[in-house]
Amino acid sequence: MPPHKVLLFIPHLQQGGAERQILELMTRLPARYAPTLCLYGADEKDRIHYKDYLQPGEPRHVLGVDEMGPVGLKRLVDLLKAERPTILHSYRDKANFWARLAALAVPVPIVLTSVRNRYQGPFYGPAEFVLQRKSDRVLVNSVGIQEELVNWSRVDPDKIQVINNFIDLDKFQPPTDAARRAARQHFGIADHEVALILPGRLAVQKHQLGLGLALAYLKRAGRLPANVRLLLAGRKRDKTYSRLVPTWYQAIGIASHVTYLDPIADMAPLYHAADALVMPSLYEGLPNAVLEAHACALPCVVSHAANRDTIVVDGSTGYEVATLDHRGLAEAIGRMIEHTDAERRAMGARGRTHVAARFHPDRISEETTALYDELIAEKGLA
Repeated sequence: MPPHKVLLFIPHLQQGGAERQILELMTRLPARYAPTLCLYGADEKDRIHYKDYLQPGEPRHVLGVDEMGPVGLKRLVDLLKAERPTILHSYRDKANFWARLAALAVPVPIVLTSVRNRYQGPFYGPAEFVLQRKSDRVLVNSVGIQEELVNWSRVDPDKIQVINNFIDLDKFQPPTDAARRAARQHFGIADHEVALILPGRLAVQKHQLGLGLALAYLKRAGRLPANVRLLLAGRKRDKTYSRLVPTWYQAIGIASHVTYLDPIADMAPLYHAADALVMPSLYEGLPNAVLEAHACALPCVVSHAANRDTIVVDGSTGYEVATLDHRGLAEAIGRMIEHTDAERRAMGARGRTHVAARFHPDRISEETTALYDELIAEKGLA
């Protein structure tokens, strides 16, 4: 029997958690499935961030539109007619919307949609309620997203399945002493400095403004030594917020502690160079940066919103604080700074053990493949 075709549909392959996850899935599906990629834009092949994950010849299909609309929908419908996939599996809110519209025009045996973040917005949240009947399953990577879809979008709980993110435990490993020295030298971090990192785009969601306020509290309390550095790494997608952050840091007197980095293709060296990750997000799905940091044996300080799936074990692998509790965040960061290097490394090592058990790529791959197999059997396609 020929393999079942799987058409994976996502807006683009620029830097982001969902983008890498879809590529991870492609590499791990068994031979009884034949996956291929479909993207939106005409120039997307030139803007692929995770090229080391991409299989030869992919993406095979690019719709050639900057934004989906009638033209993009017609091209997607034509593609479904030509390819006749057994499974149409879309990732992210916009792709989920257009995939189900296309499936209304062209019957596809199995339609899966993956919601990867919270607060989809005033349009895509209600769209989940209207279009849920076209999804055989709505996949989410976090219990926080599951709760939001049930409580706000009124999606049938029986349609939702939580499958966590892959974490590549071979790519993200604890550094050797030589690798750590090289990474710190690359990012200009001196031996005596304590480096905190926040990977993620400069955006309201990541709450860099609140992190600055917490650091200012520490400074006023005399608990922010001059050797503490914060490295912000990510895209400046929100232009207004990106301009506001450095202005705010200057105004509250912590600008000298902050270094801004461009988006980084290979994140492992940044985790190797750092002493702790801080993520005070206002909302998250399943934050890949926290998974990756723990896999690299880096301790983490996170908000409750960034830890809905208990990636960080409070007091053991790092610290969790209430979302928007800036004084609590300051206290947790202060404690992390005051730990010895050996204490931080021990916390990070426990983090590695924790995520390796809960988020092992074999487990996630098996859960996804089992779902594919289950639905194929239900439809009588086995």
